Amino acid sequence: MENQNKLIVARASFIRHSPRKLRLVADAVRTLAPERAVQVLKALPQKASLPLMKVFSQAIANAKNNFKLSPGDLFIKRLEINEGAKGAKKADVHAHGARFDRGVRRKKTSHIFLELTTKEGK
Repeated sequence: MENQNKLIVARASFIRHSPRKLRLVADAVRTLAPERAVQVLKALPQKASLPLMKVFSQAIANAKNNFKLSPGDLFIKRLEINEGAKGAKKADVHAHGARFDRGVRRKKTSHIFLELTTKEGK
């Protein structure tokens, strides 16, 4: 029973980036090893790479501290970007304090869920 695969989970909720933009960045690193993914995320120019990099770093730290695993033995089992709650409606102010809706703008949020596991036999 010692050779069971460990599951390492890290998540971040209510990230102030749209899920669509986060998914574009997540797709770039989905097939990489976690340590390599952090390096690639640091080099990407997209602002959405910062919360993903933090979640990857959190998962690697969880593996080291909680399970005494080497980061080289890990790989991505599941990486999900889900839609979070939409923030308050935002409208423009018009003359005499009237509200002027030019179409309601909502601030989108996302939830990031990362699951790492060990390679077989480690």
